[in-house]
Amino acid sequence: MDNYKLSKIDKDTPHPFVLRDILADSAVYHSTVFPLKHVSVEGIKTYDAIRQIIFESIKDPLLNDQIMETLKWLVYEKWNDKPKKQLELFECPHCHKTLATLPYDMETGKCDNCDGDLFITDMLGFHQEMAEEAAPDSIASNYMMIHEFLMLLSGIRYYWEKDKSILGDALFIKDGSLSIRAQYSKLVEPMRSFLEYSHKRGIDIHIISQEKTGYFCDHLELIGPSAPEGSMFIPDGKYIKEEVQSRPNEGMPYGRDTNYGAKVFVKMNNYHKMVLNIPFGRYKEAPKITDLIGIDKIFSTLPIVLSNKFEGALLPIELAHGIASLSTYPSAQILKIFSNI
Repeated sequence: MDNYKLSKIDKDTPHPFVLRDILADSAVYHSTVFPLKHVSVEGIKTYDAIRQIIFESIKDPLLNDQIMETLKWLVYEKWNDKPKKQLELFECPHCHKTLATLPYDMETGKCDNCDGDLFITDMLGFHQEMAEEAAPDSIASNYMMIHEFLMLLSGIRYYWEKDKSILGDALFIKDGSLSIRAQYSKLVEPMRSFLEYSHKRGIDIHIISQEKTGYFCDHLELIGPSAPEGSMFIPDGKYIKEEVQSRPNEGMPYGRDTNYGAKVFVKMNNYHKMVLNIPFGRYKEAPKITDLIGIDKIFSTLPIVLSNKFEGALLPIELAHGIASLSTYPSAQILKIFSNI
C-alpha cells in the first residue's frame, strides 16, 4: 500500500468502504489444512501426509510458486555472488540421520543414506515434532510462522530481483516478532546474512514488526509512563533476561539462534507506545541504534502509519487483521466447507 492511499484513511474512524477498496488490490489469500488429532488420510501415514501437504502448500500454484521460490532463494543463497551450493545437511525424515541434502536449486530428491524421498521443506524440520499417525497442534502454528516469514521475504525478493532501488523507499511491516524458534531457526542465519550483505552494498532493507502481547508488552506497560515522549530504548540481552523475563543472565545469549531483529521500546506519545523489532544484520547481543538497519527512514515513516483507533496501533497491521476476520472475509466460508467434508 502506498502512502497516498494510507493518507486518505481517517485514522480515528476509518470508513469500511475505503478499507475495502484499498485491500481489494493488496490482499493475498492462502489456506492450508492439516490432518492433526483424530483425523487421517486414507492410504498414507499422517506423518507423510503432512510432509506432502507442507511441500505442496509452500509451492501453492495460486501464489504462482512464489513462496517456494523465496525459500530456495534464501536457503540456496541465490542473493549473493558465491558459487552455487547444495543445501546444508539436515535430518532425513526416514532414517533420521543428519546426512540429507539436495543439489543446488532442487525441490525434491533422495537421501544418500537410505534412498528415501526428500522434499526441500523437510529441511525445515516439521517431521521432528510428529509421530507416524499423529501430529500436535503446534504443526499448524509453526507452519503459519514459517509461511508468514516467507511471505514477507517474497516481497523483498521480488524487488531485489526486479528493481533494487525500490527497496530504499519501501517499509515491510510484520505482525509479531522477528524471530524463528526451535528447529525452524535454521532460517535465521541465512536471513541475517542476506540483511548484512545488502546493507554493506548500500541497499537497506527496511523491516519492522510489532509485538502486541507477551513479556515485552507487559514490561512496556511498566516503564512506558515514566519515559519521555519521542523516546526509544534498545535493551541488551542482559536487561532482557533479568528485567523482562525475570531470569538469571546465564547460558546462551538471548536471541542468538532465533532473532533476526532487535527489540525496541518506542514511545511516540502517551497514546502511541509500542514494542517493535528492527533488523540488525549479524547477531549482536547489545545492539546500538546505529546497528539497526534503516533506522532513520523507519522512524521518519512511523508517524504516517500510526492508527488512532487502538492504542499503539499501526495502520497496516490493523488493516491486515481486518481482512483476516473470519466474520467478514472468505475464511469463514473455507471453514464451513471443510466442516461438511
